[in-house]
Amino acid sequence: MRRFLFLVIFATQSFFCFSQNKTSLLDSLKKLGTQFTSDSIEANRISANYDFIKLFVNSLKEKNSFLNPYSQLSSFISIEKSDDNKFRVFSWFTQLDNGDYRYYGAIQVNNPQKLELYPLVDNSQNLKVASNIADTTLQTNQWYGSVYYQILPVLGIKNPYYILFGWKGKTLQSNAKVLETLSFKNGKPVFGNQVLEDAEKSNGFHARIIFDYTKDADMMLKYVKNDKLIVFDHLVAPSNKVKGMTDLYAPDLSYDGYKFKSGKWVYQENLKLKNLPEISDEIFIDPAKDSQNTKPVIKGN
Repeated sequence: MRRFLFLVIFATQSFFCFSQNKTSLLDSLKKLGTQFTSDSIEANRISANYDFIKLFVNSLKEKNSFLNPYSQLSSFISIEKSDDNKFRVFSWFTQLDNGDYRYYGAIQVNNPQKLELYPLVDNSQNLKVASNIADTTLQTNQWYGSVYYQILPVLGIKNPYYILFGWKGKTLQSNAKVLETLSFKNGKPVFGNQVLEDAEKSNGFHARIIFDYTKDADMMLKYVKNDKLIVFDHLVAPSNKVKGMTDLYAPDLSYDGYKFKSGKWVYQENLKLKNLPEISDEIFIDPAKDSQNTKPVIKGN
């Protein structure tokens, strides 16, 4: 009897200590998240971010960590899981004093046997000068950094893939929205499937689409399930003088999109959409315009 009571007490204390450790770990992550998003000193933000990464990876090493939603960290990082439960993507940024952004992330594959984690290394600085950025296959250590807010699985075809919807702060003057494609080659994630048509009836397809626009505007880019369309604001130059300077572009209240056909996404111009108020309410917004949030969010969430 005494042995039984000892075992019960020991198990209870062990569980209590384990719960305390998890709570303490999350509290530490939240503290670091607050620091790397809002500390006024750049060096402190950078240091806190690296401490966050080390602690977060240690947390992910816990058994069955894929089942942990980490909802307590949603104010600091984006966590998007694929509908088929195959993987999830963590993504976030730190901002430098000069207005530049640095992106961080990882892809965690759902593997109950062990931690299968692929760090995402931001290569934006090198890729922004590449002329073929829209067509390049990128490994996880060559990532075009973004904060992802939606994953669209394209399954039931010979070579399944996923489309990632991302927000990218670029400079003090401009942002971008990103359509990124992701697939798994020999079990490992790779960016870049040429399935996105570059213009209507062009028959030319890209691996990713980058929509640059002015920070003074919001841009909508999302998958509309009822219409089975990827829909986005049509962006135009505010005047002929700045045509081609895409960092100054803004929506003109018309919509373009992509329609799925034969495994690829065909460009559609001047879409006539229903329920526009609902679509507009879910524009992904710049955190700099919303002092209540420390990361890009979808309105209404």
